[in-house]
Amino acid sequence: MQVQLRLDLTDLSYQVRVAGTAEQAKRVLTHERVAGVLLDLVLDEGEEAGLELLRWIRQNHPGLPVVVLSAAQGTAAGISRAYELGASSYFVKGTALMAHVYSDLAARLIEGGTGRAGNYRFGRLDFDPTHRAMRLGQKQARLTSQQTRLVVHLAQGSKPVTAGELIAAGLFRPNAARSTVHSALLALRRKLNELEPELGAKLLESTPRGYSVRPIV
Repeated sequence: MQVQLRLDLTDLSYQVRVAGTAEQAKRVLTHERVAGVLLDLVLDEGEEAGLELLRWIRQNHPGLPVVVLSAAQGTAAGISRAYELGASSYFVKGTALMAHVYSDLAARLIEGGTGRAGNYRFGRLDFDPTHRAMRLGQKQARLTSQQTRLVVHLAQGSKPVTAGELIAAGLFRPNAARSTVHSALLALRRKLNELEPELGAKLLESTPRGYSVRPIV
């Protein structure tokens, strides 16, 4: 099944990375910028490993689309649990046409997020990119168009993004300085601090490897 998926997705022009265990998947997601995940719940470690990996992905990469494909958890309760843990879509092996799976994966990569009304959940923080709104409890902050695109771009990948990569992605002018990117992210942090002190630094993490977003606990 894994070999067939890899061949099909490669033929569809995807750059495919394959992992047979949860630990292998975590290493890929940590060290490479992945746009989306097609997750078979039955990994080498057993049936629960896939669900635990799904939980880990949502905790560490909240905006990453995850399309679940499984036969072991095909009951209503199993499907419900996968959605509760953050699955974007769920397909039961043997009943769903693979063309439908690939079509859904393509749609999730375009829309991003968890597939729930287009919104992103970063722990306690809710982000509605359509209305450019960040909500924390009863408080709301409106973002600019550029700030919205920044959050979406950071949320849709699994690997921290450098200032150069944000410029190359078209989020800034091609000749923009790295300091311009840093200033824009500082402004976004200040906007988020209107919802809660230090919220910006908690959501937008900056490390030597680049910028990323993290859930708010």
